[in-house]
Amino acid sequence: MNPCGAQRPGELLPPVRLLPLSRPESFAVSLRSRWVQAGELRLHFRVANPADALPPAGTLPACALGFVLSRKQCRHAARRNLIRRIARERVRAHLRRHPRPAEPEAAALPVLVLRLQRRFDAQWRSQQSQPLRRYLQGLLEQLLGQWEQSRRPSEGARRRAEAP
Repeated sequence: MNPCGAQRPGELLPPVRLLPLSRPESFAVSLRSRWVQAGELRLHFRVANPADALPPAGTLPACALGFVLSRKQCRHAARRNLIRRIARERVRAHLRRHPRPAEPEAAALPVLVLRLQRRFDAQWRSQQSQPLRRYLQGLLEQLLGQWEQSRRPSEGARRRAEAP
């Protein structure tokens, strides 16, 4: 990468490591946390706690990511796998563009849980459908943008923090 952070053609992007969220207690806490929704998908987000048994924030992982994709909402395993694959790709790309802040209180490891709220429209019969892929990518970009907005401190909070 050049000094201003732009990528040169052919240059590899730095790896972003995602930890799989696997403990039932972590999912339970995450599903009670704050969330944003776009279309059929809901993104729950919070900061990792010691009960998650995740590595410390200073190590390599950038985020812990879990999925709640039930067969009741999405019958076909291939479609559920597609959602997972595209979600991981989009989260990695988002974290490359928006790395965690350097401040200790804001640099804690984020925990994200993507949940399918309702069935997708019947217009996508195949999981290989390009319109379905574009639709999922758009939904995930929208969710990650909303999450990024909620991570930033509001203008009023910044003024209170800067006040003597």
